[in-house]
Amino acid sequence: MAEKYHELSKAHLACDYLHANSTTHQFLFGALAELVDNARDAEARLLNIYTEINEELKGGFMLCFLDNGIGMDPNEAADIIHLGKSMKRISDSQLIGQYGNGLKSGSMRIGMDFILFTKKDNTMTCILMSRTFYEKEGIDEVIVPVPSWYAATREPIITDEKKFSLEIALIHKYSPFKKEFDVMQQFNKITGASGTLVVIYNLKLNDDGVPELDIETDPSDIRLTGMMASGIQPELYSFSAYAALLYINPRMKIFIQGKKVHAKHLIFSLYRPRKYIYISKGFKVRASRELKEAELAVKIAEESMKEAKFKVKELEKTCDSTTEAENQFKFADAHGRLLKSQRAVDRKKKLYQEKLRALKDPHKLTFTFGVNIEKRNLDGMFIYNNSRLIKMYKKIGVQLNRMLRSCTGVVGIVDVPSVMMEPTHNKQDFADAKEYHSLLRVMGQFLLQYWKDLGIAQTGVVKFWNEFGYTSANWNLPPSNALQFRRRRASEIHVIVQCGKYNLITN
Repeated sequence: MAEKYHELSKAHLACDYLHANSTTHQFLFGALAELVDNARDAEARLLNIYTEINEELKGGFMLCFLDNGIGMDPNEAADIIHLGKSMKRISDSQLIGQYGNGLKSGSMRIGMDFILFTKKDNTMTCILMSRTFYEKEGIDEVIVPVPSWYAATREPIITDEKKFSLEIALIHKYSPFKKEFDVMQQFNKITGASGTLVVIYNLKLNDDGVPELDIETDPSDIRLTGMMASGIQPELYSFSAYAALLYINPRMKIFIQGKKVHAKHLIFSLYRPRKYIYISKGFKVRASRELKEAELAVKIAEESMKEAKFKVKELEKTCDSTTEAENQFKFADAHGRLLKSQRAVDRKKKLYQEKLRALKDPHKLTFTFGVNIEKRNLDGMFIYNNSRLIKMYKKIGVQLNRMLRSCTGVVGIVDVPSVMMEPTHNKQDFADAKEYHSLLRVMGQFLLQYWKDLGIAQTGVVKFWNEFGYTSANWNLPPSNALQFRRRRASEIHVIVQCGKYNLITN
């Protein structure tokens, strides 16, 4: 349909948008998590996140994400440079990314530039997106070199020799890899038949000129500079701690600076976990919108089919046995378009019926609650979306008043499907605030029920915590490290070990 408007002006992406788009990530680990999400969606079983020192670059090092996922061929790689274009965006998708935005917004929040290397189907493709390039060359639009090679021979895939040469020249000039050998060495890091390496460089600095990311305090971790302090949840300053909780169903092994992240399955780290099932006919904002979109798509498809029918009838009047070959060809082409449009109408009507059923069907949520006897001050709700962490340590209801001591130490967990509630672009909140607060209200009701079922109030809150080595003097103090209390706490908690492809649970 777009060819009808080829003479009209088209929107072009300005370079300033790359910065504006990246500022949605106020929480820097949220930007790093975007690249972890991409590896998971690419079916990677292994992700290595590491840094390489390079004093010539702003920040003094590069941040690298190397996965063994399905990778991208040249056409797929070319698609990712378009902001907002994503093949993942379907309502029943179990993939995390849906907006076609995470790689660009996440990378540009971390640094000024990134270069990507990917392998798939015996091809290798490189993508350079560099704000340094745009600023130094005085370019207003986002220009992205995307050269490709055959993996077996390392010969370039050239459709335009001049274009390929210019792309390589820009990569050598504006990336850390100044020679062909350096570029090929990056592809060599993808040791399998497929995978992707993202290198982010010219990193963002704090106002004092120090990199936002700290790789010196703990060489086996990536931390937020100056954030570690008493009483702060470790997930707010340690990326290893954050990555350990990032997925409710961890299936990808993650290494940070060469050290394996021990995925933490929250449910199995709690004392006396209990599940509650909630059936709701609410939470229909996304389903209602998608139904309207499907209905509109049917109308548009039907209009296209009417146009195709009219064209066929017009050609039928002029096409007979004596008609010249050109008109016969036009008739055959029009008839083919009619059949194609009829199939499109059938598909869109089927999709509309699916959306209608989705709107009518009730949603089921599973709330899990348990007590954090290892660190009782780290309590609150953990809300996931399609297995991805959106909110953590969210206090609700009586937990907001520490003086009451009711429900303190309790952790709640729920995984909300995206068909039910849609996350924001930065995956740190939900798009519909009203539905999100409705979820918190419902969760708060089940939290009170769990506290009642647990019976702590009847036996005494102080007595309960004393059994695990806590004092009532200061709620934020850690428990006693005495052997008797360590044994008491350990005896109540499952031990989960991530081993190979599976999570093995042992007591």
